[in-house]
Amino acid sequence: MREFVKRWRKEEKGLTLVELIATMTLLSIAAGVIFSVITYGMNTYNRIETENALRDDADLLMSSIITELYSYGPDIIAVDTNGIRLVRDNGTREELRIFFENNQLRIGDRTMDTRSDVEVLDQAVPEPAASSIDLKCTTSATECSSGLIEIRLVLEQNHNGRDQQLTLESKFGF
Repeated sequence: MREFVKRWRKEEKGLTLVELIATMTLLSIAAGVIFSVITYGMNTYNRIETENALRDDADLLMSSIITELYSYGPDIIAVDTNGIRLVRDNGTREELRIFFENNQLRIGDRTMDTRSDVEVLDQAVPEPAASSIDLKCTTSATECSSGLIEIRLVLEQNHNGRDQQLTLESKFGF
């Protein structure tokens, strides 16, 4: 073993300054590329995770509205402030409101909790950038027994100081 070490030390000539600078330059370029790829991958992962969370929240809200509409079985649907009213008339008039309040969807007394904020129409927000539930009747009345419900959800999540928004529009007849 000693002979090997002695032979190795004799043949060691060392590195020149040029070789050392070239090696350090190549290592720093490789480290920069690796760091950039990892950072880009993490940012993409976070963006996709936020988009998926927004889609999940939008699906939850839309399915809640549709489920409530079909399970409640209203006779008439009427326009209401920030939403609609489902009216059932079985001798006594029963009403269920579906509307947006405080950046949340409300169905009757229940608040549909999500991780996302629901952008609600108010004076400070222009109409195309806000969530809404609209009723389109075959006539110009504010109450109808058949027509079209148009739902526009604008969901927003803040991740690492960046707001990410998802807009979902759906129309269905009743």
